[in-house]
Amino acid sequence: MAHGRRRSDFARAFSKALGLPRTAALIIAALARARKALGVGEIVRRVRSSERSVRENLQILLRRGILIRKVFITANKKLAYAYSLGSIETLIAAAKRDVARTLARIEAVARHLRETGA
Repeated sequence: MAHGRRRSDFARAFSKALGLPRTAALIIAALARARKALGVGEIVRRVRSSERSVRENLQILLRRGILIRKVFITANKKLAYAYSLGSIETLIAAAKRDVARTLARIEAVARHLRETGA
């Protein structure tokens, strides 16, 4: 039980530190508690959000390198995806990349302001 609580605490702190949208933070927390890959339908049920919102936030998390997506074929022979969190090391690396990109954008704005004398 304590281990699961630590995973939830980490997921909450991680999401807050990166300023993730509410639904994205809920997805991370749900995946941390599940400790396994979940399909979109299961994520929708666990976070109690619309499928559209979940799908949009899954894309945000994938682009930021926070989630792992695996492809599988359903019993109905349809393509589907299952999502999971990477290791703590993977999540920290994703956070470092995210912070580095943000810092680069800030430096670019500062450079532009210096050059234009604004």
